[in-house]
Amino acid sequence: MAAGLGVVLNGLSSCASMPVYKAVDEQGALMIPVSSFAAANTLVVRNAKLEYDILLVKKNEQEFHALYMMCTHQDNPLTATSTGLFCASHGSSFDLEGRVTKAPANKPLRTFPAQRINDFIKINIQS
Repeated sequence: MAAGLGVVLNGLSSCASMPVYKAVDEQGALMIPVSSFAAANTLVVRNAKLEYDILLVKKNEQEFHALYMMCTHQDNPLTATSTGLFCASHGSSFDLEGRVTKAPANKPLRTFPAQRINDFIKINIQS
């Protein structure tokens, strides 16, 4: 069912070494198969309804964080790495919890609720 609705892609945009999962909006939620986290603890999630990608971070087998990849300084896109997120426009950086680690940004990243349900991570993208 939901597993067939997305595709894991490698080598897209600025996240060349990070896997990208194209997710379909299912009534305000994105369903990401846990198996999408092959060897890494981070996954870029892309959805056509969102202007920016989401970085999905696997904290452990049950806990996940979903960070909106839009800089809180001036709404520029962020580049994700295995250790955090970086804004190439003005130099702001954020940790994998979404906290600012380098100015000029002074607000944490927007987050979305994420929960594991069986073999999927559900990200609620409704406001």
